[in-house]
Amino acid sequence: MMKRIFPALPFLSVIIIIYMHSCDQSMMHPIAEINDEVITLSSYINKYKGFLNKTNLQDNLANRFALLHSLIDEKLIVDYMDPNHSDHSPIYNRQKQRIYDQLLLNEYFDFTIGQQMEATDQELRTLFKWSKTTLHVRHLYAKDFSGIQQIQDRLESGKTWEECAVLAFKDSLLQSNGGNLGWIRMGDMDLAFESAAFQLEDMQISSPIKTQYGYSIIQVMEREKDVFLTEQEFLLEKDWLQLMVAPYKKMPAIREFTDSLTQEIEMNFNADDLKKLYSAITANEESQQLYSNRPLLTFKDGHSWTVRQTYEKLDNLSSRQYKRINNIDNLTNILTGLAVREKMLLQAEELQLSTNIRFTELLERHYHSYLVNQCLEELFDHTDQSYQNPNLRQSIYKNFRDGLAEDAAIFIDSTVVKEFILDTKETS
Repeated sequence: MMKRIFPALPFLSVIIIIYMHSCDQSMMHPIAEINDEVITLSSYINKYKGFLNKTNLQDNLANRFALLHSLIDEKLIVDYMDPNHSDHSPIYNRQKQRIYDQLLLNEYFDFTIGQQMEATDQELRTLFKWSKTTLHVRHLYAKDFSGIQQIQDRLESGKTWEECAVLAFKDSLLQSNGGNLGWIRMGDMDLAFESAAFQLEDMQISSPIKTQYGYSIIQVMEREKDVFLTEQEFLLEKDWLQLMVAPYKKMPAIREFTDSLTQEIEMNFNADDLKKLYSAITANEESQQLYSNRPLLTFKDGHSWTVRQTYEKLDNLSSRQYKRINNIDNLTNILTGLAVREKMLLQAEELQLSTNIRFTELLERHYHSYLVNQCLEELFDHTDQSYQNPNLRQSIYKNFRDGLAEDAAIFIDSTVVKEFILDTKETS
């Protein structure tokens, strides 16, 4: 039986209750309790296995207690942040909604295109060949689709690759060498870039490819490949290839799916109001144009977004996304993306993809991680150079954490921590 004990010393990092108990270790047995919240042995072991896999550490008592103390610290910080910050801050509420939406989209994509992620034997063999190939590539780059279209038009009108490179790049080296990236292997570049490049023949030029950085037109100059590939090598690497193939398939599948959904909802923009909205945004000043109730965007099903509603939706963008609004085309693309995203989230809610326990636990974990990071950012003044001292930072954190522990009831069943048996096969 665990006794209830309250921390009394100001710098006490954790209260450990040591007691003898029977050898029967139920997986639902409490391994620790913080302010009436229980960490069961089952949930702890799952986290501990993930911790060992991620860090490549070995199972020992030091690591067992290190993770448990970390989980206790997280709970103390979340209990501190929740009532003092998040419930009263629109910023925190907005971030929690963003986390929820992103997790829900992940569930939606798993539901709609998950089966497409299963690789055929031929796809695995293709990836195997790619992994044994090195490409010499060059590319032409633009931040947005209108920019890359202009570059493509220049190429098709007879401009040389080198002439286009001078206009495509600000970097003098890339301007002079025609966007030459040298030799690349799998894993060196953006997945969309690699997927397109490895499918090209020597000297073939791709259509515009969207990557996480913008758009590229790619040309493979030459390649070197291992021509002595054996069936045994393929079989030995098959498990690794199974892991690698999903990212290469997922992005094209998502783009194909979103493109079809874009066509399905049939969006139409009011060009005049779109220009006025863009002008108001780039002028960075309040304007009556931003609060107009005139329809700016209409959809096939009859509903519409007013200028006011559209502006409010743009206000939910991150600062990085907002900075991308530097021309009408980018604004149109961003609004199209928001409309498709809204449609997918609506369908995901109708499918009740957020109602399972796994989703709830995932949302909690991501939000708690956000709260902990915010707390640490507030705790350490990054503008003060003295806070870059690791010893000082550790001291500040210890004082803060021990202050939280003074007001908390913390229990640890250290016998369970020491004696539970871990299946080492599952952590390899």
